[in-house]
Amino acid sequence: MSEFRVTQNTFTGGELSPYLIARNDLAKYANGLKSLKNGFVREEGCILNRAGLELVGEAKYPDKKVRLIPFSFNTEQTYIIEAGHKYFRFITNGGYIIYPDNYGDDENDPDKQAKKGQIVEIETPYGEDDLFLIKYAQSADVLSLTKIGTPPKELTRLSHYDWTLSDISFFPSILPPANVKATWTGSSENGRYYTYLVTAIDAKTLEESNRSEEVSALGRYEGYWAVGEYMTITFDSVPNALEYNVYRSVNGVFGYIGTTSATSFVDDKIEPDLTSTAPMKRNPFEDENYPGVVNYFKQRKLYANLLNDPQTIKASQIAAPNNFNVSRPLLASDAISISIAEREVNEIRHLIGMSDLIVLTSSAEWRINGADGVFSASPPPEAVVQSNYGSSNVMPVVSGSQIIFVQAGGSIVRDLGYTYVSDSYDGDELSIFAKHLFENKHVVDMAYSKEPHKITWCVISDGTIAALTYNKKQEVCAWHKHTTKGNFESVAVVREDLEDAAYFAVERILNGQTKRYIERMATRLISDAKEGFFVDCGLRYNGSAIKEVSGLNHLENEEVIALADGGVIDNLKVQNGKILLPRAASKIVIGLPYEFEIETLNIEGENTHGILKSINQISIKVEKSREDFFIQTSDGTLYQNPRSIESINNAGFLFSGDIKAIIPAVSTSEATIKIKQKYPLPITILSISATVNIGDVR
Repeated sequence: MSEFRVTQNTFTGGELSPYLIARNDLAKYANGLKSLKNGFVREEGCILNRAGLELVGEAKYPDKKVRLIPFSFNTEQTYIIEAGHKYFRFITNGGYIIYPDNYGDDENDPDKQAKKGQIVEIETPYGEDDLFLIKYAQSADVLSLTKIGTPPKELTRLSHYDWTLSDISFFPSILPPANVKATWTGSSENGRYYTYLVTAIDAKTLEESNRSEEVSALGRYEGYWAVGEYMTITFDSVPNALEYNVYRSVNGVFGYIGTTSATSFVDDKIEPDLTSTAPMKRNPFEDENYPGVVNYFKQRKLYANLLNDPQTIKASQIAAPNNFNVSRPLLASDAISISIAEREVNEIRHLIGMSDLIVLTSSAEWRINGADGVFSASPPPEAVVQSNYGSSNVMPVVSGSQIIFVQAGGSIVRDLGYTYVSDSYDGDELSIFAKHLFENKHVVDMAYSKEPHKITWCVISDGTIAALTYNKKQEVCAWHKHTTKGNFESVAVVREDLEDAAYFAVERILNGQTKRYIERMATRLISDAKEGFFVDCGLRYNGSAIKEVSGLNHLENEEVIALADGGVIDNLKVQNGKILLPRAASKIVIGLPYEFEIETLNIEGENTHGILKSINQISIKVEKSREDFFIQTSDGTLYQNPRSIESINNAGFLFSGDIKAIIPAVSTSEATIKIKQKYPLPITILSISATVNIGDVR
């Protein structure tokens, strides 16, 4: 019998597929895991148990799904939209927005006053089946939403309590001049009619209006105009107009003849410039050919996947998001229409603005830009296919310079980024070593947390979460799965204070009833065990010391666990919305328990497959952890690590250092180390070492 020692000091491979159990020849095997549940890998390579989910509130309809959508008014004011069946509700900093007690008093508005104390809610046209087909893009305080076959909408935040959802008007931001007249001064001998129109220029955006009505007046042929003969064009002023452009017709084409800041203009035989013509009104959706995709790119607003034209992109004028007018000939700043020429008809599913416009269709990935890198109407952009994987309808996320998207079938996650060497966009399959998390399932929603941990949250159709810690430059690609007593249905992330907060919509069966709750993941940055939040569907109490805790009606008849001033109290049952603690506490967290678990891959030496092995000593290096966790041997026996003296004397104490355990040797051909934390306490694992004997010790 021989003995060797093995140490795993990084876990950046994450949970690996069971099909790789025998592949200890892979470099990823050395930093991978057999299982990682309800924990995550930091970029540095260590493992933490995940934070718990704090209850925000119950969704409006317990029997209908909801989708969560992020809304960022500015860096300090962020919101989560609860998008449900025919309604939107609004959440900020972990709570629903409620109409205040003085709502509507200033305006003496009885309709507003009737809403006092209610959750802020607006009506929408989106039914339950539409919710996960909505695509959205935000600019400033306006969120644009599209769903194929439904008129594009704009959600506008007027104030913290006032939100509107309205159809988008595809017109310039300024009206054209009215009451345009043309008056000839001079002889009418040898006469002909001259036709004019006028446009207004917006003082704020410099956007040009649609054309005014055309007006005509009889004057002399230009060749006969004498000194003192001219045409005067007058019109009404337009609010917010900086100036006005005047155009004259030449064989039906209106060429530019001048600009004025007044409400009149004199044409004294000015030659029309036919390279700068009056804008022609365009509304790409006026025949109810409504799009399914929206985004922004290089100061233009883009729509795609039109109801009857799934491979076409419509781009607005520069800095004029609702203006799709064009000129003849085309100006560089005019609206653009681009068609993707594929071998078969495939719908455009996503538009992502990088240094180029990246277009994800149901069968391929495209790069669109001008030959000189300028995205303009003239010369038109070019579309070049980059790869042929295809994308699902789940909205992609962007991590640094990489796009993370779900492949068309829904069960493969890929990245896509620019490669300098090939001057093209290429990527890898990120889920290739963790296919078991997606087999016979598909991703239904996805969101990305940038700080403090780069995690992509993928909601899976079976109600679990497959999450990915990802940093391409550092070669970190670690999957971990998350479960709860219920089913995850949607996820969204917004910035709150110094962290990105992940919100989840969760279906739970509690007290025999189906409920849908919105819950926010608590912070994982803690320095005192008393401040930890490691329960699901939970609530927090801070105040004077109490023993009876009420307000737990949502957990009626459920077995819950509590952290009271840093001490764990389990086997509690909620009755009449209350629990009674055995001792009073001032800092209390109560909710549903969940279990953190990691298991190493089979510990193998050189050519040791199938040979009996036994582990008799383990050393676990932890950081800022409570030592009340369990080590499970290969025969399933659980051994609890005893608490240190420091933790016994100080409930908030977090230990950093090596924890050693001697366990009974059990011979098995598949020796692994399993660590569990079933209590609401933090654990961070930096490394795992083991002494392994090879040979039968029975």
